[in-house]
Amino acid sequence: MADFKTKVTDFATNAAGNIGNALGDATGLSGPLKRLGGILKPGGEDGATPPQPSAKVKKDKRLKIKIGPSYLGGPSKILASKLDNAVLFPYTPQIIVQTRANYNSVQPTHSNYAFQAYSNSQLDSITIVGTFTAQNAGEAEIVLGTIHALRTVTKMHFGGGANVGAPPPVCLLSGFGDFMFNDMPVVISSFFFTLNEDVDYINVQGGNGSSYPGSTACPTRCEITVECLPAFSRLDQASFTMESYIDGTMNKRGLI
Repeated sequence: MADFKTKVTDFATNAAGNIGNALGDATGLSGPLKRLGGILKPGGEDGATPPQPSAKVKKDKRLKIKIGPSYLGGPSKILASKLDNAVLFPYTPQIIVQTRANYNSVQPTHSNYAFQAYSNSQLDSITIVGTFTAQNAGEAEIVLGTIHALRTVTKMHFGGGANVGAPPPVCLLSGFGDFMFNDMPVVISSFFFTLNEDVDYINVQGGNGSSYPGSTACPTRCEITVECLPAFSRLDQASFTMESYIDGTMNKRGLI
């Protein structure tokens, strides 16, 4: 009798297991079902070790404008503490890049076609159009800091204070990997943002010992447009070779 009960129990267990496996395969929930039945460990299938993160740390490919820490203060100080001294575009922005080769047209008398005499090459301004959003006071503080930082880097040292007469700083444009914008030196020639009428505003309070006491209404969504001019040094340009540009060496050094 005991053997009969054992066989019936084993049959029922196997049948339940088969049904559970079939149900799991059909629904894609085989892992949770097994784990619920105590068959699986929390790590994964049949006691397997959980997946480990890659040992190789990937470079952040989000677009950012790196700014010297001495230019980040007041509302923009949060960019130094939270975003590693950079204006970070939270969403993929629209970027317009134009490279051109300039030619002078030579038009001989009594000829049907002009000759094109090469003059020089140039990289035009890079226009970046990005959207910034804020869903809480912390994110609104970052948006306010971004606006304040971009305002600052379009100003020169004037009047009193240190470094009077110094021009606006050179920033670094970084994003999308080694062969796109790899710490490319730029200056900010134009910056504007929109304060939309169809969005809510979040109050950013800067009191309680902050370096910027007072309150500011920050939009929950705004569009920011930045125009960057390449600012390659004479040394960068003097070290240019066509061979190193073709094999990508110059791209990795910031030249595009």
